[in-house]
Amino acid sequence: MRKPEAKKYKNNRIRTLFILCFTVLPVVQWLLFYVYTNFSSISLAFTGSGGEFTLDNFKRFFNEMALDTSDLRIAFRNTFLTFGILLITFPLKVLVSYFIYKKIIGHKFFRIVFFLPTVLFSVCVAMFFTRIVGVNGFIAQKVGEWAGLGYAPELLGDSRFANITVLLNMIWLQFPGDLIIWGGTFARIPAEILEAGQIDGTTWRTEFSRIIVPMIWPTVSLKMVLLTCTVFSASGQVYLLTRGEFGTMTLTAWLYTKLLEHSGSGYSPYGYNYLSAVGLMLTLVAVVIALVVRHITDKHFQEVEY
Repeated sequence: MRKPEAKKYKNNRIRTLFILCFTVLPVVQWLLFYVYTNFSSISLAFTGSGGEFTLDNFKRFFNEMALDTSDLRIAFRNTFLTFGILLITFPLKVLVSYFIYKKIIGHKFFRIVFFLPTVLFSVCVAMFFTRIVGVNGFIAQKVGEWAGLGYAPELLGDSRFANITVLLNMIWLQFPGDLIIWGGTFARIPAEILEAGQIDGTTWRTEFSRIIVPMIWPTVSLKMVLLTCTVFSASGQVYLLTRGEFGTMTLTAWLYTKLLEHSGSGYSPYGYNYLSAVGLMLTLVAVVIALVVRHITDKHFQEVEY
């Protein structure tokens, strides 16, 4: 073999080895923690106590859903309430981001206030919120006066107030989540278009509804699809605030607590097999909902390029 060809062959080997060094680890990680994990979870959903194929895990799921006092049914109710809050706050987050983008008075202060909870650890934020709504805080005292109790109730330890308090915590934390995404999306809009609208005398309502929203619709559509994918994982800080007690249980908190309580128990009333069946059912329904929402957003709204 001639020297130039030998040198080229050596360089190709080095290049191939270099590429493999950067691709082998991610591929192994994907095969181990995604393919194997999901395949194992799906197989467990159809496995009985003796390792046989069975549908008993799914039957147990529907039987438990039929019970009015079931923790799983309560978790479904709270999860849908939480998801409803997410749907309501979705346009509000876009609107708040729009006002900050327009640099209203105090926009820098609001940007810091809204974004600060995302910088801190979720545990720290939960501890801060717990202190605010604690019995020694003014909020609990005002609630006690409003309810005519004569004392400051434990808002996170009383079934009458715990669920509402958790939902209010989630609303507070929802606004800052997408400030960076929406801010970057608004920044891509050509300034000439907005200036032309201002010359024509458009108000902020017209600018937002007739110019901003249609031009950022691809991002809105994508965020809506991603939001619907999380319909059964809508939880907020339930586990950190109440551990799912006092009527605040959600599906993610329910799955997590049951897994901790029966970790390593194998086939038990709440073992890996049954929890895998519940997770599989939730995933299938969430995928169908996401596909329907994606179809609606693509069919009824036209994408704008700029």
